[in-house]
Amino acid sequence: MEAVIFTEEQLKTKCVEWQKVLRLQDWDVKTSIKRARDMNLDANGVITVHLEHRLASIRILDPLDYSPEELHPQDMEKILVHELLHIHLFPMTKDYEGHLATAEEQAINMITSSLIELSRRGGETKNEKGSDLR
Repeated sequence: MEAVIFTEEQLKTKCVEWQKVLRLQDWDVKTSIKRARDMNLDANGVITVHLEHRLASIRILDPLDYSPEELHPQDMEKILVHELLHIHLFPMTKDYEGHLATAEEQAINMITSSLIELSRRGGETKNEKGSDLR
């Protein structure tokens, strides 16, 4: 796996693309790349959601602060999609903690990985062995 790093402009373009795929075009989503000291959390990505106004702000960790000890190279597209998916679940899970928050994160991680893999394979419906994924 190679790192997927974007400039601010590339990140904005990818956000618009993924908003269409995830049916979030009616949301005003601002994206930015931030240093760890400006993130206020120990995370690779953070989203702030304003449900009533359909506004969201996504901050993605600057590659300068991405730990070389992470299991995988930094993938800004994957982080972006993960944070966008939180918008869909936010009305139901904004107050969850503990096991429910863990379950949400696990579900979003699996959905994100699947969407990114399909996107990078060109949307194909067959895996390497030729079996149907549907």
